[in-house]
Amino acid sequence: MVDPVAGYRGVYFNPQLNADPNYPWLLNYLACRSQVQTALKELRTTAGVNLVDVFVMIPNTLKQPARGNLPGEPLEAWANTDYLNNVCTFIEDCRAERIWVEVDLADNRWVPATIDPKHHIGSPNSKWWPTADAEPWKASAEWYAQVINYVESHLDHPQSIAYWCMMGNYVHGAAEPLLWDSVEPHELIIWTERFIKAVWPAFCRAGKRPKAAPIMLPILSGSSYWRNKSVADRLSGMHNLQRWLVKDLKMPPDYWIMTTYPNCDPAPDGTCYIREVLKIIGLRNAHKLISTDLKGIGHEHEVRDSIIGVSQQTGAQMLKWHLSKCREYGLGGWWMWAYQDTPIEKWGLRTVDGAWKKELLEVLKQYSNPNTSIVN
Repeated sequence: MVDPVAGYRGVYFNPQLNADPNYPWLLNYLACRSQVQTALKELRTTAGVNLVDVFVMIPNTLKQPARGNLPGEPLEAWANTDYLNNVCTFIEDCRAERIWVEVDLADNRWVPATIDPKHHIGSPNSKWWPTADAEPWKASAEWYAQVINYVESHLDHPQSIAYWCMMGNYVHGAAEPLLWDSVEPHELIIWTERFIKAVWPAFCRAGKRPKAAPIMLPILSGSSYWRNKSVADRLSGMHNLQRWLVKDLKMPPDYWIMTTYPNCDPAPDGTCYIREVLKIIGLRNAHKLISTDLKGIGHEHEVRDSIIGVSQQTGAQMLKWHLSKCREYGLGGWWMWAYQDTPIEKWGLRTVDGAWKKELLEVLKQYSNPNTSIVN
């Protein structure tokens, strides 16, 4: 369990290795393990981090990418167990450094490939992402459950997993799912509801570690389409998820996860979006809400294009805003995007050559208790 006072303090973990920003480090973990172990140690000792977030994407779990599992198939028939074993080794390495792991399981098969085929990442000619059939939730439910069961059963310390998060996006693969009402084509939300209600029970039953709901995304877009939408429209994804999981299935998650923009509470439209989300999931559940993907340094264009607008704040000031809000509301923790810059993106705690950004570290020190450790 996590220290209820200190909470989770994390980063999306994207170590830059081999001078290749897209290097699949987890797929090749044994080759870069010592570098990652050093990074984990430094994250804890220098930044006071106690959580890392990683994506486990379905193509990497497959023996043959784009050939997804089929309903009724045992894991041995379709799985790249070398990769799954790498995931286990990484989690144990995090355990050695007293760091928890959020594992985001990302399957792209949330809607059939025949729905919005122009944008579906799992098109029939895809060489990487599997194609979703007419009832994709059947195979997907088994994929989520089998991966969870395999990893937990092959760990010496499964408690090092902070929680599993049910992720996936039919367009982007590893991204927040489309949970809100105002999307094209309009039948997407019908398919998404059907998928979640079929998959979430299997996801929850698998393994023993906590389960997090799909990451929620308040729509703070400032586009012409969204500009005149109501707050209810912007928060429809949260309303939908709460209704499907809690009211309909009666299977509330252990954690709610939310992508968060700076200065959204209150936002320029006068709405306190974090408070509104807490009202949806229940104010008593504030300790179950994890504020994530913190928009800040390196995300200036996203903030500019949102209703937040152009910000004159520095990256350190935006990070401080985020962490102070987590403390104000008593949230269960946070993680920022990201651990390290890439040659293109400047969003990390460290530069692409490994230098720490001291102004961000100073903020973390104000909100961290690096002595927190994992409890057996």
